[in-house]
Amino acid sequence: MTEAVTTALPAAAPAPVPKVTLPRELFRVLRVWPDWLFGMLASMGLGLATGAFLYWDPFSGRVRDPLTLIVTIVLTAAADASLTNQLAAEPEWAIKVLSAGGDPARMLRVRNQVLYLFEAGFAFGVAGLVILLTKDHHWVKHNWPIIAELPLAPIAAGNLASVLFPCPFMRLRHRLQATTTWPRWGAYIGIPFALNSLGTATVMGCPAWIEQQVKQHAEKMRHRPSWLTADNIHYATWLVAVPLLNLLIWAIALKAADSLAHLRRHHLVTLMRKHTELAQDMDDISLWAAVKALPGNLKDIPGEVHDAAKAEIEQVREAGGHLDRGLEHALARQAARIRAKRAAQQTSGTA
Repeated sequence: MTEAVTTALPAAAPAPVPKVTLPRELFRVLRVWPDWLFGMLASMGLGLATGAFLYWDPFSGRVRDPLTLIVTIVLTAAADASLTNQLAAEPEWAIKVLSAGGDPARMLRVRNQVLYLFEAGFAFGVAGLVILLTKDHHWVKHNWPIIAELPLAPIAAGNLASVLFPCPFMRLRHRLQATTTWPRWGAYIGIPFALNSLGTATVMGCPAWIEQQVKQHAEKMRHRPSWLTADNIHYATWLVAVPLLNLLIWAIALKAADSLAHLRRHHLVTLMRKHTELAQDMDDISLWAAVKALPGNLKDIPGEVHDAAKAEIEQVREAGGHLDRGLEHALARQAARIRAKRAAQQTSGTA
C-alpha cells in the first residue's frame, strides 16, 4: 500500500528560478546588508581620505580644483567598489540563482544598476561636499555630466573581472588564513585597477581631446553658426557622445562577460561552493589574531602561495585552450560556408 501510494505521488517540482530585478535586489541588499556592502563603504571612506589628504596636504601644494578632487575621490572608491565581484560577491546568493538556472547576464545587469545607484549617489554627495569646502559652484553647470558618468567605465571593467577572475568574497580575518586564495585575490585586486585606469583614460581623455579640437576648428571658422557655441560643444560631447561611448563599452563588456559566464557556469558554482566551505572551516578568530598568526606561518605561506599560483596558471591555460578551440570551430565553420558558397557558384556557372 505504501509503495503504491509512493509510486502515485508526483515527482517533486523543481525549485523556481529566483527573480532578479532592480527593486528586489535593492530591497534585498538594504535588508540583508551583505559583507560586500561594508567593503564598498570602506572603499568610499578610502576615497574620502585620499581627497582629504589632497585638500589639506601639508607637504606639497594643496589641490583646490573642484573637478580634480571629485574625480580622484570617486575613482579611488569606484576602483574597488565597482569592481567588487558582481557574480561572487555573495557566493551563497549566486549559487542559489545560478544552480536554479538563473541568467548570469541578468544578474550582472541588475548588480550593475545597484552599484551605479550607490556610486552615482556617492559621486554627487562628494560634489556637494566639495562645493561646501571650496565655496565654488560655478563649475557645476558644465561638469555635472562628467560626475554622472564616472562610475560607468569601472562597472564595465568589473563585468569582465568578475568572470575572468572570480574571487568570492571572504572576510579579511578568513582571507589571511586562506593563503591558497592569495594569488587570485592579488590578481583580482591588481587587474581591475589597471582596467579602471585604462578605461578612465579612454572614456575621459579622448572626449576632452575631441572637445578641444572641435572648439579650435570652430574658432577658425569664418561664418560660424550661432548655435555652435562653446557650451553647446561641451554638452554635445559630454551629454551625447560620452554617454553613448560609455554605454557601448558597458554593453560590450556585459555581452563578453555573459558569454564567459555561460561557458564557465559550473566552474563558477564549484569555485564559490569551495570558498564558502573553506571559510566555514576557518578558525573563528579576530582580525588582530589572524594578523598575529601570519609571522608564525611564514615558512609555509610561500610554498602554499606558489602551489596555488601554479594551479591558477594551469586554469588560465585550460580556459585559454577552451577559447582557442571555440575559435578554431568558428573558423572551420566559416571556411566550410565559404567553400559551400564557391561550390554553389561553380555549379550555377557550369549550368
